Amino acid sequence: MQTTAQLSLIKSFQRQISESELKQAVSESLKQNKKFFSVSFSIETVDALAAIEQYQNKNTFQFYWEKPADLFSIAAAGELTRITQKGELRFRNSSTSGKSLLNQVYHLKGIEHQNASVHLFGGFSFFDENNSSTWADFGAASFTLPEWMIIRDGKCTILTSTIAISESESIDSLRSQLFETLAKLEPVCNVGEYTNQKSINHPVPYSVGINSEIQQIHWIESVKRAKKCIEEGTFEKVVLARELKLDITNPVSETQVLHKLRKQYPDCYSFLIRQDSTACFIGSTPERLAAFQSKFILTEGLAGSTSRGKSATEDAVLEHNLLQSTKDLHEHEIVLDAIEERLTPFSETISHPKQPGVKKLSNVQHLFTPITATIKEGVSRTELLKNLHPTPAVGGYPREKAVEFIRQHEDFDRGWYAAPIGWINANGNGEFVVAIRSGLIKEKEVRFFAGCGIVQDSDPHKEWEETNMKFIPMLSALDYAGS
Repeated sequence: MQTTAQLSLIKSFQRQISESELKQAVSESLKQNKKFFSVSFSIETVDALAAIEQYQNKNTFQFYWEKPADLFSIAAAGELTRITQKGELRFRNSSTSGKSLLNQVYHLKGIEHQNASVHLFGGFSFFDENNSSTWADFGAASFTLPEWMIIRDGKCTILTSTIAISESESIDSLRSQLFETLAKLEPVCNVGEYTNQKSINHPVPYSVGINSEIQQIHWIESVKRAKKCIEEGTFEKVVLARELKLDITNPVSETQVLHKLRKQYPDCYSFLIRQDSTACFIGSTPERLAAFQSKFILTEGLAGSTSRGKSATEDAVLEHNLLQSTKDLHEHEIVLDAIEERLTPFSETISHPKQPGVKKLSNVQHLFTPITATIKEGVSRTELLKNLHPTPAVGGYPREKAVEFIRQHEDFDRGWYAAPIGWINANGNGEFVVAIRSGLIKEKEVRFFAGCGIVQDSDPHKEWEETNMKFIPMLSALDYAGS
C-alpha cells in the first residue's frame, strides 16, 4: 500500500496535469506509435547531487551537472536507450540519431519552462576513435535518454520522468506504469525520506601507480620536442597533458568528491557521468565549450594562467602580471583567433570584449574572454561543437597538426578528458563543457588528468609544476572522500 509520503509526487503531478489531459496524451502517444512517454512538472526543491547520492542503482547510467554560481543543476539516471557513434562523422551522426530518438518521445508538460523538455546526456571522446580499455564503457560518442531527470534552475525545480511504451500497451496500463514510476522516485525527490550518508573524516589511502621521475623525464622531452616543432613552424601552440594514476585500497565516494569540489569551485561546472558499474568520470571544469540558447551560441576563450596569491596584494600583483604577460596574452590570442575562425562559417555575427579579463578560481587564475555568436539558419548544434573541438586551450593551433603531435607523444589515452560533455534537449537548447580538471574513478584505481599550453617561451620545468598545481583540487577532494 502507498503511504501519504509516497503519493506526494503523484499529487504534485495531478495538481498540474488533469486526469483528462493525461488520458488524452496517453491516447495520442499510442495512436502515433511513439516508443516513449514523458512527463515534466514542477516539484519541491531538490539538491541534484543528493538525488544522485540517494539513487540506489549504481549499475546503470547516472549524470550530474552543476554550476553553483548560476543556481543551475541537473541530476539524471536510469537508461532507457543510448546512442553511440564513432569515427569522423560521430558528431553529425549523433545529431541525426538524437533528433530521431527525440521524435520517438511523446512529451506532456505541466509547466512552461525552457527545460521542461526531454533531454539527452553524454559527450564525446577527445579523438574520433576511443578504443582504449581504460575508457571502454564510454566510446567515441554516447548520449543517453534517462528514466528520470531533475533540473533546478534558480527557484524552479522540474522533474521529468520517461517510460518505454510496449506494443501491447493500453491507456490504463501506461497510466499505471507512470504512477508506479513516480512512486519509486519518491525516495530520490523527497528529502524527508533521505537516508543520511556516512560522513568521511579520513583520506583515501592511495599510492602513485606511475613512476613520477620517469614520467617527468618523458614530459620534459615532449615539451622540448613541441618547442622545436614551434620553432620550425609546424604549429604555434600545442597542449600537452599528463595522467596521474593512483592505486587505491578503499572505495571512493564520487559524490563526496564532487561535494567538496562544488563548494570550493562555485564558478566551475561540476559533473559526473557513470555509464555502468565499472567506471565514473567526474570533474569540476572552468571551461564552457558552448551553450545554445535559441539562435545564439555562447562560448569563451580561456587560456593563459597563473597561481593565486597568499595575500590580497600578492593576488593583485599576479593578476596584473598575467594581464601584461606577453607569453600568456599570445597564448590567449591564439585561442580567440581560432574560435572566431571556426565560428565564422556558421554565424551571422560574432562579438566579444577587445581585452581579456581574469577568471579567478581558488588555486589558479586564467585569462578569460566571453564570446557570443548568432547561429545561421539551419546550422546543427553538434556540427558547431565539432568545429569548436578541440579548442586551442586543450588541443593547440593549428588544430590538425597539434592534435597529431598529441596523439604521437602523450603517454596515456585521453578518452573523454578535455572533450565535450553535456546535454541537449528537444527545444534545441543545451550546454557543453570541456572536461578538464577531471578524473576517472574505478574500483581499484583513480586517474586524474592535467595539461598545459606549450608555446615558444614555455619552460618545461615550469610547465611540469603547473600540471602539479592543477592536480591539487582533485587530490584534495579525494582526501575528503574516503570510505
